[in-house]
Amino acid sequence: MEKVVIFSSVKELKLQVVRHQTGKSFQIKRLGLHETMRSGIVNRPEGTGDYLFMLFHSPVEIRSGRKDRSWPASTMMIWDPQDGHYYGNPSSPWIHSWFHCVGSSIPGILKKGRLLVGRPFPLSDPSLLERYLLEIVAELKGWCGPDEITLRNTFENYVRAQARQIFDRTEQLAPSCLLEVRAYIENHFTEKLRLPDLARKAGWSAPHLCSEFRRFFGVPIIQYVQQLRMNQAAYLLRDHNRRINEIAVLVGYPDLYTFSKMFKRRFGLSPRHFRHRSTHTPVV
Repeated sequence: MEKVVIFSSVKELKLQVVRHQTGKSFQIKRLGLHETMRSGIVNRPEGTGDYLFMLFHSPVEIRSGRKDRSWPASTMMIWDPQDGHYYGNPSSPWIHSWFHCVGSSIPGILKKGRLLVGRPFPLSDPSLLERYLLEIVAELKGWCGPDEITLRNTFENYVRAQARQIFDRTEQLAPSCLLEVRAYIENHFTEKLRLPDLARKAGWSAPHLCSEFRRFFGVPIIQYVQQLRMNQAAYLLRDHNRRINEIAVLVGYPDLYTFSKMFKRRFGLSPRHFRHRSTHTPVV
């Protein structure tokens, strides 16, 4: 027996799954997507007794071992069940995506993926976690209930994809100013973004920013913004209480025709047909 509790807004998703079962190889306990926190530090000396994966979209302080250190946006941290948690930003609000999980399969999957546990590490493509979290949400809210094997496979695929991104020897870490621009985009992708403004944030010319963004992240800036908007739209379309033209505005497209055109280009379906197909995975 399980209970699902969900809270959502334009950029925020919190979902908690409370299970009365034991012995599972993989379970998602709760998760959040682009959750905004007030300024302050989260300090849990005893942890929460599970694995916690957290991606910070804003600069934060993280305690690793006995050392506190400031880390830039797009930093990832994985805590094991024995770890205490200490993270946040004492001087300004901050944004993060995260999930708690438990299960006998997790240590082996992490070992094969060679992901660092208990130590922060930078990511070159933070949208990777977001894409897999959306897949997990869709499975958790499915009409027939979540399938453990599907969830475990999705988690393992994420770990493998994340490891490939980190350990690919041909990939170089992006300059900090470029990471800051990408973090700004991730936190403001529903707003009107102007290339000259983004270029000023990096201290570069607009052509140089476009060139470097594509070189390090593999996609043009415009396409990156569109991907973030379309992923958010796909999630919002599962809520049948929202009108499609309302969703278009919420993700940054005041013009419904443009929104529908971009959505179909991304998913191969119009927003209306996409919503119809998701009828059997209702919002709880």
